[in-house]
Amino acid sequence: MKSLDTPGGTAAPPPVLYVRAAVPGDAELLARWRREAAAWVALRHGNAQWSGPDRPERRLRLIARGATVLAQLEPDGPAVATCTVCPRGSRRRWTDEERAVPARYLRKSAVDRAHAGRGIGRLLHEWAGHRAAAAGAAVLRLDARSDNPGLQGYYRDCGWRHVRTVPGMASGALFETPALLRPGLPVLELGEIRLPG
Repeated sequence: MKSLDTPGGTAAPPPVLYVRAAVPGDAELLARWRREAAAWVALRHGNAQWSGPDRPERRLRLIARGATVLAQLEPDGPAVATCTVCPRGSRRRWTDEERAVPARYLRKSAVDRAHAGRGIGRLLHEWAGHRAAAAGAAVLRLDARSDNPGLQGYYRDCGWRHVRTVPGMASGALFETPALLRPGLPVLELGEIRLPG
């Protein structure tokens, strides 16, 4: 049986996620997931994604702004995934006209490799789209590595639309999906999550 994170997958529904705001103490875990994801992508796809210089100060800034969240499978369990949701997109990637559309921008998504393939990443992205819609956004956007067709295929299979690829930019493959309210989503928020607006 294929996983929900596998194109064409038909596995059982993903588990309930418990989402909480990241705190500074989570920074090392996020750095470790980045390293593990980089090693996995390099081995599986021969790609250099996430292998550039790490920027711990940026990670801590995003945590301090409330932009980064962690997902758990139990209310008091360990974190298994993360994403960051920002209110503004890069001027180098998105045009002024695109940036004029109410949107949120998904960044730094990762699932602990021990829990990959269970639909957790897809569910977390749906939650981000729900929160974006609740904040008045029309679309949720992201940028992916231009030289990683496997990752781009994953986003397409999850319903994201490829907008275009910015020439000469490592993460220049631009995607968007409608921001939709999903009141029945199996995601529960732990405490206050104040994503920047």
